Amino acid sequence: MKTLLGLLSLFIFITGCDSPQRNRLETTINTGNGLGQPTNPTSNPWGTTSGTTSGTTSGTTSGTTSGATGGSTTGGATRPAGFENCDLTPNQYAAVIGYIGVCQSSLDETSVAINSTVSDTSRTCLIPTYKDPNGSSTYLGQPQCFIPQQGNISMGKLYKTRTGFSSYPVNGLMIMKEASLGAYFTCMDAYVTFTHPSCPYGAKTNAYCDQMARSIMTTKCNNFKTDNPYIDVRLK
Repeated sequence: MKTLLGLLSLFIFITGCDSPQRNRLETTINTGNGLGQPTNPTSNPWGTTSGTTSGTTSGTTSGTTSGATGGSTTGGATRPAGFENCDLTPNQYAAVIGYIGVCQSSLDETSVAINSTVSDTSRTCLIPTYKDPNGSSTYLGQPQCFIPQQGNISMGKLYKTRTGFSSYPVNGLMIMKEASLGAYFTCMDAYVTFTHPSCPYGAKTNAYCDQMARSIMTTKCNNFKTDNPYIDVRLK
């Protein structure tokens, strides 16, 4: 897993999304624990947790933490199928989010496991992305959020809900706190939501309008980058 940490290259990040779908966050998207519950420490298949609190594995997307067929056994417990070779070393970092480990299932690109090193009452959110060979990114769906608990593994499913992008592979993640989602999508939607009296057809009216829309988009994305900690991960 190749990791891109810290600051995102703003222009590359944006130009991967020249025509993003307008994305109004639905009130139902971020309710509940979008990544399921943390694993039960009495049957922990990962061998990386400590000081965990009790939980269940309801809502997991690929197998269970015990007795799953096709899984691998570690310390007497069986990893879910597709996660046999996962490295959940917490080597991703951003302020507020803390160190975190991420692993994508080898059988289902939308299934992920997350290892948190901090406990927090505010939710951490994952947004599936497609990263092209040049590093440009575009989002593929709505965020899925979870409440991090130190040493616990959260598992769950990402969703490719963006119209016209269902065929794109999930090979990246944007990770941020729930409070940052508004600024993120304001950045991502700035170009297609651009309006101006001189541009009756939006950014596509003419070259002048296109340039103006891109300038506004750059400002909004700079605001997101400056004010909101995030982690940009390449999964494969």
